[in-house]
Amino acid sequence: MKKIVISSLLTIGLLSSASAYELNGNLGVKWTGFKTEKKAPVSGTFKDIALNITKSDDLSAFLKSAKVQIASASFDSKNPFRDKNITSTLFSLATSKTIMGSISNVDTAKNMLTLDVTMNEVTKQVPMKYEMANGSIVAKGTIEILDYGMKNSFMAFAKKCAGFHQNKSFSDVNIEFTLPYK
Repeated sequence: MKKIVISSLLTIGLLSSASAYELNGNLGVKWTGFKTEKKAPVSGTFKDIALNITKSDDLSAFLKSAKVQIASASFDSKNPFRDKNITSTLFSLATSKTIMGSISNVDTAKNMLTLDVTMNEVTKQVPMKYEMANGSIVAKGTIEILDYGMKNSFMAFAKKCAGFHQNKSFSDVNIEFTLPYK
């Protein structure tokens, strides 16, 4: 009987540790902006992303522990000319040098989470749908740049890029993050 109890405890211990979530690589961040009347997508990432996250047996607790800081000057579209145009206009305000994010809500039944994004000293809640596959959590949502008190910055960006955008720049930006876990 004693062997059965010990075996049961070991099995429960192994099962609970097998379901623990912890970071297994680097956080990937992707943004997609849009230009021209056809709403042509332009995507990229940021080079300077700092993530703090705590291992947990609970997916919701794991995700809610995540705190991200992104240096907006590390904007990377794989086109230095474009990067300079964006950072010199959209992120030129002293208050938008850092983008911060944290997850305030996770609904595992609906595969939805709420990402709190702070930019230009304004925090907005962004609903994001997430999927779990191949050892990664991939979440997707949309932000509206104008919601962050960045109308003047956006207008400067749209004016500077008018010739490249056929006089049409969009203020909505798709965002996505990929969080590798084990």
